[in-house]
Amino acid sequence: MEILSPASNMNHIKVAIDNNANAVYGGVKEWNARNKAVNFTVEEYNFIIYELHKYNIKFFLTLNILMLDEEIEEVINFLKNNKVPDAFIVTDIGMIARLKKEFPNVPLHFSTQFGAHNIDDVNYIKSMGGERAILARELTFDEIDNIREKTDIEIECFIWGSQCLSFSGLCFFGTLINGGGGNRGKCIITCRDIYSINDDYGHFLYVPDMNCINLISKLNKIDCLKLEGRRRNPKEIAKVLEMINKKMKSKINAGYLYGTSIKKNKLYEKINSRIKPKMLAKKVPNIEDTDVCIEYLNGKPNKFSRDYKNSNVKYIYTEIKKPYKVNKKNLSLEFTFKGHYVAEILYVNHRGTGHTFYDDKNNYVELNFQDLINDIESKNEDINIYKLKYIKNSDDTYYIGNNLYKEVIDCLINDCRSTVHKSTDNNLLIKQVYLETSDENIIDFYLNDSFVKIIYNIVTINDMKNIEHIIKKYNDKIIYKLPLFNWKSIDLLPYLKLLSQKEVMFTRFSQLYTCKNIKFKKKYCDYTIYIWNKETLTYLKNNGITEFTASPELSYDRNKSIFGSDNMQVIVGGKLPMVYTRNCFSHLFGCLNCSKNKQNIKNITNVDKNMNFEIVCNDDYRCIFNKEPILNDYSAVSLNNSTKFRYVALNQDIDIIKNTVKKLKEHNYYKKLKKDEYWKDSYQCNLYEGKE
Repeated sequence: MEILSPASNMNHIKVAIDNNANAVYGGVKEWNARNKAVNFTVEEYNFIIYELHKYNIKFFLTLNILMLDEEIEEVINFLKNNKVPDAFIVTDIGMIARLKKEFPNVPLHFSTQFGAHNIDDVNYIKSMGGERAILARELTFDEIDNIREKTDIEIECFIWGSQCLSFSGLCFFGTLINGGGGNRGKCIITCRDIYSINDDYGHFLYVPDMNCINLISKLNKIDCLKLEGRRRNPKEIAKVLEMINKKMKSKINAGYLYGTSIKKNKLYEKINSRIKPKMLAKKVPNIEDTDVCIEYLNGKPNKFSRDYKNSNVKYIYTEIKKPYKVNKKNLSLEFTFKGHYVAEILYVNHRGTGHTFYDDKNNYVELNFQDLINDIESKNEDINIYKLKYIKNSDDTYYIGNNLYKEVIDCLINDCRSTVHKSTDNNLLIKQVYLETSDENIIDFYLNDSFVKIIYNIVTINDMKNIEHIIKKYNDKIIYKLPLFNWKSIDLLPYLKLLSQKEVMFTRFSQLYTCKNIKFKKKYCDYTIYIWNKETLTYLKNNGITEFTASPELSYDRNKSIFGSDNMQVIVGGKLPMVYTRNCFSHLFGCLNCSKNKQNIKNITNVDKNMNFEIVCNDDYRCIFNKEPILNDYSAVSLNNSTKFRYVALNQDIDIIKNTVKKLKEHNYYKKLKKDEYWKDSYQCNLYEGKE
């Protein structure tokens, strides 16, 4: 069994060597899903491979983000001029295709970002030449064992470290509300903000860190056990590796890593998702906009407190806390002080990219936070500084280097400089709309309307099992969108064969492989099949796909450059799931039966960003939506002739849908819909500036 350790600096490498790790994984530049980690320089990359190999330790290079065309070329050129790793950790199909061609002897390990969670996914990975599948962290023991028994390729599982609220590779929490995207390693961890439900406050969407060290014996059939932690303290990783080594050599209980206080506060869950997906519901006191106090125990956050006299309590002060505006460039600044002087400033931009400024020790001036904010926002009206944080001192006078003050302002203005878009009025008249729904009443209403083409969303596996009823009713008059998840690896081939000679929309790459011997009338792919480069587009065309959904994470112009004259669906309006999660929220809302609560929309508010979200439950997964819908104005961009329009009408009232479709048929649909109550607060979704 291989133990795979994380690394983003040379101290991590030393820890791996000293603690007998079998392999190390890490990234170079921004080609990986930990852009905020330090990552290795080119010189360090070549050295660590040489150094690790001296100790018979392998190095796996993480290339586990969605890649743009120019980035694929950069990666290939880099690898041709430097050492090659012992394996590539990959997720993007276009990148995979090029690596297979250029470096056929280097093993491909399909990242957890690829989302492999059933035997169909693993069989597909094998068909693509993958030697290892890194399974989704949501799987239970039984589901892992089921996959292990049915494949002969290597299986890798995470056993320790941070987890995501969203199913890996399917998080749009950042990119759809103007933040950083997890698919690009720029996650702004919106799920770890403070939320409120009925005036209760807490980290209600925070998933506990994984601690499955005690369960190693139950994972003895797994080829590789993996630790998360490229942004963690090396001492922490060393302690984890020490515990693993003890557990591997003996039958003793390795126990919790941080003692009774952490165990008592449930910051680590004992068995976590390996048994049953579960959330952490840690409530906090009522929170004012001015400050949040955290009591520290042995240097680690323990609990929220307002005991101002306690010297262990640090006052994390929020000087300004404005609404997070989805159509603005939202920024946050966090100050660290030495005494009363700014030591460093952490800046996180609207794309989720972090940058740290350091004290210049030159000509200090008094720092007025509101003046700083005004200086920045007055120079660029698109900028919205929604949060500014620091640990408050008893004396509220602070100082900053004059040069540093100017450097921060210049950097923020330049980083957020708006691209000039030539406003165009193409007198758009939409000829047809693809209407996505799961409601038979809506399908019945529009079935014979030539303006509307129905995409029937087969939401879950249970819905797929009942597809015969829908086929008998609608036959080949609609498009059948396949379900995203198949946790139990259920054999879907009998149901898929029922769709022969029908129009089908694929939601996963593995579905192409599973359906390779079924003839369909027409093949579409959803935006969950990511097409961020021409290599991926070519691959899909070679597999018979003739119509594609453009990524809502990318700008229209970027999508247009990828698809060219190929048929491209774009999202004109509606609500897109921002998060797909297996975690259950029954502890928050008191619901007991998923099937009975499917149509019961649950409301939750993000306190940190002043935004409202909706949770919709299905019988085997949940979705989180933004309260406000998306509405894009395609009359304002230069359209190509192959652009088609899609309206996602999930969980919408039929009267809203009827009114929307009526106005989509008219000139100036955007201006007319914006006058409606439902659409007046809608927002544009990356139409001009994507999240690449």
